[in-house]
Amino acid sequence: MTRINEWWERGAFIDVEGHQIFTRLEGEGPTLIFLHGFPTSSHDWADVFLDLARDHRCVTFDYLGYGASDKPVDADYSSMKQTSRVLKILRHLGVTEGAVIAHDLGGILLQQLLHRAVEGEAGLAIHRAVFSNSSVFPDLYNPTPMQLALVDPEQGRQIAQQINQPMLEAALTAMFPTHVPAPERIGDLWKAISRNDGQLLWPDHLVYMRERAEQGRLLVEAMHSTSSGLSFIYGLSDGISGAHILARAEADLPEAECIGLAGLGHYPQVEAPTDYIRALRATLGRA
Repeated sequence: MTRINEWWERGAFIDVEGHQIFTRLEGEGPTLIFLHGFPTSSHDWADVFLDLARDHRCVTFDYLGYGASDKPVDADYSSMKQTSRVLKILRHLGVTEGAVIAHDLGGILLQQLLHRAVEGEAGLAIHRAVFSNSSVFPDLYNPTPMQLALVDPEQGRQIAQQINQPMLEAALTAMFPTHVPAPERIGDLWKAISRNDGQLLWPDHLVYMRERAEQGRLLVEAMHSTSSGLSFIYGLSDGISGAHILARAEADLPEAECIGLAGLGHYPQVEAPTDYIRALRATLGRA
């Protein structure tokens, strides 16, 4: 397991829109771009990233408001704005093409990238789009009670102020059904989230819930219209975005490759990185 401090020490910061964005770029070969989810950071990909960097050029970063990147309280954290920032980050790093592997919120950003590509606006050639435990079909989205409470305009910010490491640990336990995270892993997750009081921004980050509902038809349509290869690698025991999402993908997107990881929850790349790496390498090797 790669600890958070080691992950940060080997990264670099770039300026995007006047803010410092944490990035990792390592390896040589075909380019892989890793997009993380809410509410964590690029560190979720650490074990997968370092393994694939042996024979790929791997790129990842923390979105504005996440992990080691700046966390301004007055920024626009909409998924559309974050997608535009993704393209600015990649342009700064000299990345114009590659496969994109996206988890959770990253899946929404990947859908938006596909939509922009269909419209001729993306600026990124996506060879393969790999989704992992992301609610890419809005009608199947199953938010947690905490997420619903955090977006409540009357109590959301008060709840965010009460979030601490024990609360995070309790919430994550159900998301790791087979391999409960070790205390040091929980500590690293919390360190990335709470850096510069990032947890206070959760009500702002969760604007993507409303945006997904509003843009759902276009985002799903993009997966049908794209010329990029599609893959889904999902932990099947995830009640938020697990087996039911994969089943819809198998039914609605017959050209996509669908891989279910039995017994794994919402964070399969963290819970069982070896199993996830095996599945990812298999799908990346698909013609």
